[in-house]
Amino acid sequence: MPVEPTPRRRRLGAELRRIREALGWTQEEAAGHLGYQSLSTVSKIENGLQGLKIQQLPHFFEVFGITDPALREELRDLVRRAGEADWWQRYEGVVDDPLGDYLSQVESASGLFVFNPLAVHGLLQTPGYARAVTEGSRVWKTLGDIDHFVALRLEHQRTMLERRSPLKIWTVLPEGLLRQEVGGRSCMRAQVEHLIHLARTNPTVTIQVLPFSAGAHAGMDGPFMLMSFPTGRDLVCIESLRASLHLNEPETVELYRTASDLLKSDALSPKASLPLLTTIAKDLA
Repeated sequence: MPVEPTPRRRRLGAELRRIREALGWTQEEAAGHLGYQSLSTVSKIENGLQGLKIQQLPHFFEVFGITDPALREELRDLVRRAGEADWWQRYEGVVDDPLGDYLSQVESASGLFVFNPLAVHGLLQTPGYARAVTEGSRVWKTLGDIDHFVALRLEHQRTMLERRSPLKIWTVLPEGLLRQEVGGRSCMRAQVEHLIHLARTNPTVTIQVLPFSAGAHAGMDGPFMLMSFPTGRDLVCIESLRASLHLNEPETVELYRTASDLLKSDALSPKASLPLLTTIAKDLA
């Protein structure tokens, strides 16, 4: 039966597509192995347009040769919770499909590498900085929309902090970004001081500063996020004003993994970044 293509159904479909392609099967071949009369059934499942029942999964495991216990459990969880309402669905009109997909993915990720020369990542923002960034954007036009989105961002932070298995965040922040007076000098100083506090007290957060002296670097092509999952597969997320790309082709993911490693090498070490962060906070006083 046709179903709503929720973020979890799309994730389930994308994972099954990845496994099928790794086997070298076309959708038509997969349909034959699974006992479906038409490849359209496989296409609908991979696009989140047709649901699966938990009782069907053992057949998929056998046909696709899925033996990894962690991957099996992840697929079971996606099927069980496919139609479950997410906390962010309360923010109707604020969360569109790309943002909903990101929120769903990052909540199941084990690691997140972030490079964004334009803004501090939402999970590391202070409330004041989050509001200044949102007000500066041209996406949200009314005060109500701005309030709604800032509330979503702050609830996302709380949700991630309360996770049973902590998300490990690694970010490389260009020095120019940290000196940009977003929200004014006092707001930006509070944001930098917050980063210092996280770097010193939160073992799941790693912060490196990319100094001006680094010159050209591996992030010149633009911002990206690299997500790691317990099952070992990685995903690259590239966001723009009204769109979001989610890339999981092995060659593409490897390219961005190399870029992240080079950025870590180009930047100051986490320990050496603290004095520069402290200097920037003082300069903003």
